[in-house]
Amino acid sequence: MLAKLFSVTKRYGKTDGVHDLSLELHPGQAVGLLGLNGSGKTTTLKLLAGMLFPTQGSVEVLGQPPRANRGQIAFLSDADNLYAWMTPTDAERFMVGLYPDFNLHRYRELLAFLEVPKQGYRSMSRGQRARLRLAMVLARDARLFLLDEPLSGIDVISRDRILKSLVLEWRDEACLVLSTHEVSEAEGIFERVLLLKEGRLALDARAEDLRARGQSVKDAFIEVLA
Repeated sequence: MLAKLFSVTKRYGKTDGVHDLSLELHPGQAVGLLGLNGSGKTTTLKLLAGMLFPTQGSVEVLGQPPRANRGQIAFLSDADNLYAWMTPTDAERFMVGLYPDFNLHRYRELLAFLEVPKQGYRSMSRGQRARLRLAMVLARDARLFLLDEPLSGIDVISRDRILKSLVLEWRDEACLVLSTHEVSEAEGIFERVLLLKEGRLALDARAEDLRARGQSVKDAFIEVLA
């Protein structure tokens, strides 16, 4: 087992971001973390990344609290948060200084595959910015990859290249958790599907089992969450 949440509740004032949430993540899995807006997806990812602490319950990555294993966790926020002046080369220097596990060769290959231009971040399109931030995260030699809405609001070509890069960079020793609203486009890479509804786990299923009973991931999404 790579990571787990056990009976986790995260409270914001009088509202629960997630409530009594338990799940386990294992190496080799590509997990779709799905749900409507406000269902607890980002809260779950940030708890696993050690960016939030549970109000109740416990979170572990490789048997320890997430902050004790930050070097094994790669988190991609949905925020467009790089400095405007940064070029891909500046981003490379930034990541090398911050993460000893940053793989330069992989990063440069990803830049080429994702067709990230060499210009400054400010002058890139939204899709190009998303591809750069993804390359920065996937170039780490981490065990747990947490991606929060990497496909949101970007063009079809960028979404296609991002999904292909996730497949190409797949590592058996790692676990990928991808939160997305683009269910139809992304479901082909999911081995496992977690559906959250109002902060609770509404479905935990293998994508193969859903398909065996004639359901797509999107069908299950609509059935459980509508």
